[in-house]
Amino acid sequence: MKLDDLKSKIYEMIKDRFELENDGSLKNELLSLVDEDPQYKEIIRIRRLGIQVENWKTLVLIEIEADNEIEIKVELKNAITWLALIKETLLGAENTDLYLFLAFSSEVSVEECLRIESTEQFCRKYVLLPDEDVSEFVNRTFLQKLVDRTDTIEGKDPLERAFSKTAEKYNWLTSEKQKQWRSAFSDLYGSDLADELLKEEENV
Repeated sequence: MKLDDLKSKIYEMIKDRFELENDGSLKNELLSLVDEDPQYKEIIRIRRLGIQVENWKTLVLIEIEADNEIEIKVELKNAITWLALIKETLLGAENTDLYLFLAFSSEVSVEECLRIESTEQFCRKYVLLPDEDVSEFVNRTFLQKLVDRTDTIEGKDPLERAFSKTAEKYNWLTSEKQKQWRSAFSDLYGSDLADELLKEEENV
């Protein structure tokens, strides 16, 4: 079952950077919105560690079990309907921190997977591509670290090279500033990264 592998990989990737929501009441409420058997569906609620942000991110995991094109379309429609209900239920800014992780049990074309990913109605979508490993799949989502701290070998870290060239031109990019930015680039993504960098600038 692809859903089990997907959950395991996500838990492995987030364990040092995110906390899981312990109160499962909202998760259960969201799962109860599903009309059919929720066996192939899961909700994961996470929040970054060490960041003063109250909003939880909601990850919706779905594996579509279907044998033909018609059944796939029906199940996909049901999944989108469920996402719409989840978005309505989430309060405040949390309804913008909604993400779909989708896998198909049967063969679906790359073109169809990419078409689904390109439609951002209700939320950002990630679809497991044919012949794509689950690790590769999760690594191309926002859960992946932007910079791998273990990869510090000279010549292999583009961030280090960028810092070095920039520091040659601008003396404000001190070693302490580089340390702060390196930490931000390693652990943050999107709006969280922008907020942290802007906060650092305000503190200068």
